[in-house]
Amino acid sequence: MRNIEFVLLRHILRKQLFLLFGRHLTFLFELVQVSLLSKSIPFPLYWSELLPMKIYKRYLLLLLFLAQSLLTYAQNKDHEVWKIQRTDEILAEDGWINLVGLFWIDQENAFLNPIEKDSLVISNQPSGNTIGTFQIENDSVWFSFNPKLIRQNKELSPGETLQFPVESYRKGGIYYDRWKWTVINRGGQFAMRLRDLEHPGLSEFQPIPYFDYHSTLAIQATFIPKFNETINIPNVLGQVIEWKVMGILKFEIAGEKFELTAVDEEGKLFVIFSDLTNGTETYPTGRYLYVAYPDRTGITTIDFNYAFNPPCAFTEFATCPIPPKVNRLESDVRAGEKSPIGH
Repeated sequence: MRNIEFVLLRHILRKQLFLLFGRHLTFLFELVQVSLLSKSIPFPLYWSELLPMKIYKRYLLLLLFLAQSLLTYAQNKDHEVWKIQRTDEILAEDGWINLVGLFWIDQENAFLNPIEKDSLVISNQPSGNTIGTFQIENDSVWFSFNPKLIRQNKELSPGETLQFPVESYRKGGIYYDRWKWTVINRGGQFAMRLRDLEHPGLSEFQPIPYFDYHSTLAIQATFIPKFNETINIPNVLGQVIEWKVMGILKFEIAGEKFELTAVDEEGKLFVIFSDLTNGTETYPTGRYLYVAYPDRTGITTIDFNYAFNPPCAFTEFATCPIPPKVNRLESDVRAGEKSPIGH
């Protein structure tokens, strides 16, 4: 973790150093690295004799910037680490950038066929180049490779492989050539989620823009638990999915009272919300947020600085839930992720 922190602050300072010092950048940048590693800010007066006066004055400005940066970074360290983790998550093998297809599977449409070099499709009949077949049995989905391919490639798994249900989303994936696919269930329907592990978007990805961190938007909230309660939430495909309600979060922004309904997402408190920045500064359909479980007194913190874009902000092949009416805030929440660039 310490190495990550060092890289983060070094990245912040590099741009400022370049603007201030030009060709003296290397010397000053080495100085800053020493400063970071020693956790102190050197201030030798005799450097005025080593550097031109103009550069020395800029160095004094740098000291002020460095002191402010160290203070700001110390306050927002966890948030900076989270932003790096978000990028890693989006670009990961099971992330969102490499998705190239979402194909629905049923008893008839169960054959995985290549239709051209860079595309696969689910068909209702096999072809001469069929890769394999899905079998749906009750609430499970299995995949088996074409025996001809298994004879040609000994690395392919013979027999049937369970693709749904699996212990976690990152399990149950099958690889073939440049492709990887998993099976999901949405509203009782099964679909194959196809990934191109060589997707050009992986190298073209631009960093997600963020609002500046605001401690005032890390808000104390009262959690009112709910039991045996569900809520129907539509997704971008028009399906209506039933979610388990965990409780209601009550809080205030600038003296105005608000409530958000938290649902269960793999054992976490998950909030699907929208606010008045949607469509201008943030993604049009809303954003998501995880909230820590409350303490014994029922108090938790809603930190909107960790609000993040839905997968649909990065791919058309996701099945994102849309904020329910009860979670549409009539307020500007200028914190967390902004709309991604180029999507």
